[in-house]
Amino acid sequence: MRIQVALVIFLLSALTAITSSVHAITFMDDMGKKVEITKSPDRIISLAPSITEILFYLNLGERVIGVTDFCNYPEEARKKPSIGWLISPNLEKIISLKPDLVFATAEGNRPDIVNTLERVNVKVYVLNPHTLEDILQELLSIGKVTGQEEIARERVNNLTKRVEAIKKKVEGVKRVRVLYLASVEPIISVGPGSFIHDIIEISGGDNIASQSFTRYPRIEMEEIILRDPEVIIAPPDIIETIRSWKNRWDGISAVRHNRIYPIDPDIISRPGPRIVEGLEDMYRLLNNAK
Repeated sequence: MRIQVALVIFLLSALTAITSSVHAITFMDDMGKKVEITKSPDRIISLAPSITEILFYLNLGERVIGVTDFCNYPEEARKKPSIGWLISPNLEKIISLKPDLVFATAEGNRPDIVNTLERVNVKVYVLNPHTLEDILQELLSIGKVTGQEEIARERVNNLTKRVEAIKKKVEGVKRVRVLYLASVEPIISVGPGSFIHDIIEISGGDNIASQSFTRYPRIEMEEIILRDPEVIIAPPDIIETIRSWKNRWDGISAVRHNRIYPIDPDIISRPGPRIVEGLEDMYRLLNNAK
């Protein structure tokens, strides 16, 4: 009798394993890592504000069971349980929430955090966008992984139309030299391989850091003066610093013609759906458009 019971248990276990295997779908994340999904993820944790925005944008808010302290949009995201900081989330809290899937970013989340979660069998899908097109593709990828492919496709189509409208507007327009400042102490800008660089170029600007070999290059003041940007874009707190350094910046065209503009860092530096709003704002600032 015991042998028969053991055999039944073995067969049931084998059948369960086969069934799971049959229904499993394997996805490839942005790091080239295979992520096997055996069921539609109902318990999702986001390790970045941009991912949280995407999840809510795709009507997945009810499935989100954990976000970082920096996930402040939309308002409903603030009510979700916090798993700590972006760079150093609370691993014990993440594991205790028993997620079906965790979404992370290559630039915002440390590889060791991802590796540790995977060692305890927590599935992690890592995103790593570098261009505006990459960001739109991320929305489609998250839609596929979560079973929201139809709504993702519909919303990406709408975002794409807005992007194409900007591209059409800048056709034949004289491009202006642009400096985007992510920091002033030290002076850090954006270069090729960063989506902010991509947004500047799509909006009709000529990024003065376009020859950089890094995505976020440090730039000397002498180089800025030499390249003479016609427009300077930066988060509001940095704008105030630039204006307070009038003697240092006074020889630059953007300063002389008062073309120093603030832009909301949340919509320009987060690779989520609001990035298209950032593109539209960038276009208006560079082209004096309404």
